[in-house]
Amino acid sequence: MNQVAQKKTTQVVVSELDKMLEADAGAGLENITTEDMQIPFIRIIQALSPQLQKDDPLYIKGAEQGDIFNTVTQEVYKADEGVTVVPAFFEKKFLEFTLRSSGGGFVRELSPDDKDITMTTREGSIEMLPSGNELVRAHQHLVIAQSLNGTFAPSVLDMKKTQLKVSRRWNTLKNSIRLPSGKIMPIYGTVWNLTTILEKNDQGSWYNYKLDRVEGLTPDIESMMLEARNMYQSVSKGEVKMAAASADEMSNKDDDAPF
Repeated sequence: MNQVAQKKTTQVVVSELDKMLEADAGAGLENITTEDMQIPFIRIIQALSPQLQKDDPLYIKGAEQGDIFNTVTQEVYKADEGVTVVPAFFEKKFLEFTLRSSGGGFVRELSPDDKDITMTTREGSIEMLPSGNELVRAHQHLVIAQSLNGTFAPSVLDMKKTQLKVSRRWNTLKNSIRLPSGKIMPIYGTVWNLTTILEKNDQGSWYNYKLDRVEGLTPDIESMMLEARNMYQSVSKGEVKMAAASADEMSNKDDDAPF
C-alpha cells in the first residue's frame, strides 16, 4: 500500500516538474547569443589523435581509429555506421599552422585577401607562408548533424589536405542535383551519410570520409532540412559566423595524412 502511495506521489511531483519546466522554457539563458556558444566540429579519429591517448585530457573511452566524433559533446560515430547530415553552408578557409616539426598547432585564420596567401612557397607537400609556418587550405561545411539519440544540431565538417578531394566531389554532387523543374536543388535539400574508409600511399595510411546520399524523407529528416535552411539564412545574413575552432580542436598533430 505504501509503495502504491509513494508511486502516485512521485508521478504527481514529476508531472508538476514537467509543467514548471515547460512554463519556464529558456529561463536564465536570455543573455546567451550565438557568440557565446561553440559550434561543434566533426572530426575523424586518426592514429595520432589525442582521443586515443589515455593520458590525454581529450581521450575518449571506446574510440577507435576511423571513428567520427563531435568535438564538443564527445559523441562517437563508428566508422562503418557514420553520421547523417544535412548541408547548410559552405565556406573556404585559409589557416596558419606551426610546422609539426616545431610542435604543430593552430596559429590564426587568414583573410582570403591576405597578401601572404599569394607569397607561399612549396616544400614537398607543405605550402609555406613567409612566416615559416604552414598554410592549410580548408573547406568548411556547416551541417545539421544527427546525434545517436535522434536529436540534431549544427556542426562543422572542416576538410583539409587529402580530405579536399572528398569535399570537391561532395560539392560537385550537390551542384548536380536538380529539382523537378530543372533548377539546382538548394544546399539544404539533400541528406548524406558520412562514414570512413582506410586510404594508403607510400608514406602511410589514414582514414578519409566516404559520402553516400540518403534517399527518402522521414519527419526527422524534414526537421533537419528546415533547421539547415534556417542556419543557411542566419549565416547569409551575418547573424552566425563559421569561426575557426579553438587551438586544441585545430591541432594539426592528428591530420588525415601521415605527412
